[in-house]
Amino acid sequence: MKLIYGDRGSGKTTELIKIAHERGLYIVCFDERRAMQISRLARSLEMDIRYPITVDELPLQRGVFIKEVLVDDMEDVLARMLRKNISAATITKEDEG
Repeated sequence: MKLIYGDRGSGKTTELIKIAHERGLYIVCFDERRAMQISRLARSLEMDIRYPITVDELPLQRGVFIKEVLVDDMEDVLARMLRKNISAATITKEDEG
């Protein structure tokens, strides 16, 4: 898993859009408002991507057929999925070999 991190407005979502464009993957995001923002940004960058999926849509509609996704604002997506505020979390760094 590649982690893209940085401050707000630093280009994280733009990087995700580039990957989605190159690989044909869906972007999962917090809500419909964010999905529309991502879609508009992709159009402004002239990058054709699949319309982003919200957390609420993924398991019910398209999740069964999707093997791999990109996640925008992972902390918000995870909190929405768990329906809890997250106080702390860990992540394992994978070897890039």
